[in-house]
Amino acid sequence: MTERKTGLAVEQELISPLLMRFRLQPEPGSPFHNYTAGQYIALRRDDCKLTRKTGFAPDGKATYEPELDPWGRQTLGPVTHAYSIASAPSETAEFGWLEFLVALEYGIHGLPGRLSEALFGMNDEAGCEVSYMDRFAGDFTLEARVKQAENVLMVGTGTGVAPFVSMMKELHARADPGNDRRYTLVHTHRTEAELAYHKALFDIEVAGRVDFVYIPTLSRPTATTATGQRVGQGRASNVIRHLYDLPTTEQDKLANARGEVAVAAANLALERLVHPVLPNHLSTSELKTRIEPSQSVLLACGNPASMADLQSTAAHLDLRCEQEAW
Repeated sequence: MTERKTGLAVEQELISPLLMRFRLQPEPGSPFHNYTAGQYIALRRDDCKLTRKTGFAPDGKATYEPELDPWGRQTLGPVTHAYSIASAPSETAEFGWLEFLVALEYGIHGLPGRLSEALFGMNDEAGCEVSYMDRFAGDFTLEARVKQAENVLMVGTGTGVAPFVSMMKELHARADPGNDRRYTLVHTHRTEAELAYHKALFDIEVAGRVDFVYIPTLSRPTATTATGQRVGQGRASNVIRHLYDLPTTEQDKLANARGEVAVAAANLALERLVHPVLPNHLSTSELKTRIEPSQSVLLACGNPASMADLQSTAAHLDLRCEQEAW
């Protein structure tokens, strides 16, 4: 039976009001076991505001409502959730900690809840203890998913970039001269600050110890956002479609819409479209050659709607698609 242990969250960094990075020190005298880049571990806090799942939103995300006691107060209790590890195994071996990238989730009533709020609320008063199951799990790893593919196209949206950060850090640390695979990462978040690991990933790309191309894009650029030089724009699924000369999801939906309501909804989505644009230093034709579908595999991790779109795009291209699914 897997043992539950209690570690300590350290070096907490609030990247934005909705995104946080922290490191977890293991229980004293009990170092973390070995793991493989891409795996996850279950974390737990006992002071979580409890919620009940009510269904799913149009974007595929689960919806929740508060669980109330007889006096109308939201109940508190333990919640356990699996999180992909963003640190590399070599970092854990050297420093002892695990690193996580966590987003603050909101329920259907706009109230934060579940484990993420408790993690965001860690401080001296509330305590920084985090319980964890002393077991690493998951087979979303390069060894298990790449197989014979020559090129690896990774797509991480939001906190879904975490397993790819772990993979690229580990590949960089190992720098295996016999590894002639090409790795390409499309990393999308709302704002440049929320890209979180973009500096480390740029550094890995520049170092050249691994054949790696990094493509960061913003899904919600603003008029003051300096996209173009090193950061592009567009949702990840549309960036992939752009690389392969396919219409955007919104254009596809309009072309296939039937009936006035469907056409109106598709037109509205198209009006709001953030057109995919690559960073200036990257060439669409070179990237398309780099990730030729018959010799490539697509690894994807992120929100359900984006993952479903990527699966559909991959099927259209006859590109093998592997997704993280807990």
